[in-house]
Amino acid sequence: MLAERIASCSSGLSRTDRLIADHLLEHIEDVPFLRAAEIADRLGVSAASVTRFAQRLGFDGYPHLQDGVRGDLRAVLAPPTAPTGGEGRYARVWEREARNLEQLRELPDDVLDAASRMIARAGTVWVLGGRASESSAAALAFSLARVRDGVRGVNSSILHDYQPLLDVGPGDLLIAFTFRRYTRSTADIGRMFAARGVPVLLVTDDGSPSLAKDAELVLRISGKAPGGLPSTTAAVSLGLALTLGVVGHLGSDRLEAGERLSREMDIFEG
Repeated sequence: MLAERIASCSSGLSRTDRLIADHLLEHIEDVPFLRAAEIADRLGVSAASVTRFAQRLGFDGYPHLQDGVRGDLRAVLAPPTAPTGGEGRYARVWEREARNLEQLRELPDDVLDAASRMIARAGTVWVLGGRASESSAAALAFSLARVRDGVRGVNSSILHDYQPLLDVGPGDLLIAFTFRRYTRSTADIGRMFAARGVPVLLVTDDGSPSLAKDAELVLRISGKAPGGLPSTTAAVSLGLALTLGVVGHLGSDRLEAGERLSREMDIFEG
């Protein structure tokens, strides 16, 4: 465990080392996704200091420290070797997910209204998400398509196929999801759209993705989870809120038409 390694080396740690140690322990769930440079920027130290700290703990470098923390976090959910009393071993997951949802309350209504208005007024809404963010993007694209037309998904294939770019116009909107660890393809695609005059609505975490510099509006939410894996709970919930906001601007005619059509086609059971 990282805390045990730090404790065993405590007598040989410098003031900078202790600053780094305290930060890592306080933000242990973020460590698998934080680059050494991000930690250095937060603390006002050099990235080399972070690397040397990891080496003092017995790791080959900071990436190996991250691997160790990932293992520690995943071990939390390992089946116990014997029955245990008290809370179930999944309690930590539910607590973290509840906090992720609670943090959504910190998003001001006027900011969410602005985002919903951007989506409602756009010509075509393009929705992008890479790797862990792909499912969140797909969920939003599905719900938005039920309440407005002109919703299209985007993936990394656009970097090798110019065809979809022929349909991009300045009246469009790109909604991009990106969470640590930020994918280069999402940033590259976002910049391609921005260069064509398309505003970018970025949904991300509290870090510093490069695409934030090109975004017209940034919505920051939490994607933290035990075990070193990202949570999509808050992202999907935000997508629902934005979709309902769009209904507030456009009305529910398309949604109701879809319900009527589904009944005519006898799509659902019962």
